[in-house]
Amino acid sequence: MSSTFCRLKRSFDCIVIGILLSGLAWSCSTIRQDIEIAGSLIDSVKRERIPDSRVALFSIEAVGSPEGVVLKGLTTEPEALNHLLQHLKKQEIDYIDSVLRLPDAKLGDQTWGLITLSVANMRYRPAHSAEMATQALMGTPLQILQEENGWCLVRTPDRYISWTESAGIAPMNKQQHQNWKTNPRIIFIEDNGLILSHPNAHSEPVSDIVMGGILSAMKNDENTGDYIGVNLPDGRKGYLPVIQVRILSDWLRAESTGPEYLTTLARRFMGRPYLWGGTSTKGFDCSGFTKTLYFMNGWVLSRDASQQVYQGSEVSLKEDWRNLQPGDLLFFGRKATGDKPERATHVGMYEGESLFIHCSGMVKINSFDSTRPDFKKYYSENLLHVKRILNADSQPVRIKDHPWYN
Repeated sequence: MSSTFCRLKRSFDCIVIGILLSGLAWSCSTIRQDIEIAGSLIDSVKRERIPDSRVALFSIEAVGSPEGVVLKGLTTEPEALNHLLQHLKKQEIDYIDSVLRLPDAKLGDQTWGLITLSVANMRYRPAHSAEMATQALMGTPLQILQEENGWCLVRTPDRYISWTESAGIAPMNKQQHQNWKTNPRIIFIEDNGLILSHPNAHSEPVSDIVMGGILSAMKNDENTGDYIGVNLPDGRKGYLPVIQVRILSDWLRAESTGPEYLTTLARRFMGRPYLWGGTSTKGFDCSGFTKTLYFMNGWVLSRDASQQVYQGSEVSLKEDWRNLQPGDLLFFGRKATGDKPERATHVGMYEGESLFIHCSGMVKINSFDSTRPDFKKYYSENLLHVKRILNADSQPVRIKDHPWYN
């Protein structure tokens, strides 16, 4: 081979390699640009359509691959995802859709469930060491979204999303959930109690139960005069004293018991300890306390104070408090500043005569009246809003109207 030919071949090879490298650089640059655009669109859709990640998941990211842009992550909101995909198409961005839609298809038709424990602890991550987010009571209907290593990601009737152990859930399909809604059910109305293995006070317990627990009732021929037979969600059977329960359908049809019942019920929990994430009579946080009070009055409030503040009708504040009514919710927290928005961080319930009851350290009563010994300056200075739930124009959903219960 002549030296001239070799020089020409080397020159040709260099040109080809240069073209390939140039094309590769152009391709990488285009993918990086597409990833940046996709990331901006994801952020935009999340801001516009997913304002609260506690009740809707949109955890999506755009990453690069040899094939181009890949969308990874998960979401509970298919409409928001479709909105994102439409925008990507308008930008002429080719993508691979690897987003997991929840409920996970691996669950099959078992995407509903009922809590089988007296109180199930719900966490922000699938681990016992994770922070507690909320609680759910026996018989609470759930939407199951995902299962991972003995934990289930679930959504409760207030739309809150969190993890709980699979062992505390009786999974079911849509038809089984529908059957549960139409079966005769009871609601437990005492502070706490025991489901007994036989209809007598000395029999071995099957489980404990707390106020607000809901169970299916056995057939009438399985009941006794003082006890009612109940079916637990996981198939266990037991008995409860008749005086401790109400037939759920009758309880739901009853007229609202109003502010007197709310304040009387609240006083029953005086001294009950504060528990972060608590929404049961075993322990409350501030919004868990108000949520429990209203649940036992027939309402499904949102979970956190920063969510409850958007429910009900606004009550204007006056210095003499005469326009407030017992049962009104009082929201405290950070007032808006030039660089930070307002945020409600605490909630209590007004009782009348300048008094309010709330859970802070424990369930207790404080006053807005500076002449009283239970006055705390902090609460007067940091009161943000008063919201009325009872007889308001804008109200949360009633249990009797909630499709997961009825």
